[in-house]
Amino acid sequence: MPSTHDFEELYGVTEERALNFWASHLHEAIGSKRWSQICESTGVYLASVLAHFCLQSVDRMEILSPDYSPGDQEFRQFADLTQIAELMMQQLTSAKSPLWMESAGAHILLYAGFFQSQNKNRHNIEFYSTMGRECYLMAAVGKRERMMKLMAAGFHQYLFHLANLHQHLQESRYLIRPED
Repeated sequence: MPSTHDFEELYGVTEERALNFWASHLHEAIGSKRWSQICESTGVYLASVLAHFCLQSVDRMEILSPDYSPGDQEFRQFADLTQIAELMMQQLTSAKSPLWMESAGAHILLYAGFFQSQNKNRHNIEFYSTMGRECYLMAAVGKRERMMKLMAAGFHQYLFHLANLHQHLQESRYLIRPED
């Protein structure tokens, strides 16, 4: 898998540039009033989730393999919403990993929020909204407790913001459009 350094070297994309890209487009998509309410708390976190995913290469076959088993201290990758639901059910009946729960919540933000238009006909977005909220509540431990609780409290709204951001970017004049 390419590293963050590869993206920087090949494309000139740094973690800072990716974070700034997502933060500025979130600001545009949700408006200055709402952005000013969340930018100091969860706004930057939302931008960092999107920046993380755009800089990570994912090997879907590896993630779906029964041999894939990241440690409790590793950010777990998920292939889709179904895999998150399956792991969530396992986690509810076993010891919980806060990092895995945060990872599941972040993946739900990506799949059910940013890519909502692609997933709404295959998955119940409301179900995943509730699940994402619960994931962040289970991740609310230690130094990150406050942030995780803030993410849980606004989870449904954040899915809406990310769906709007996706629509905003599709309509953006800066993106290459496929020819009809």
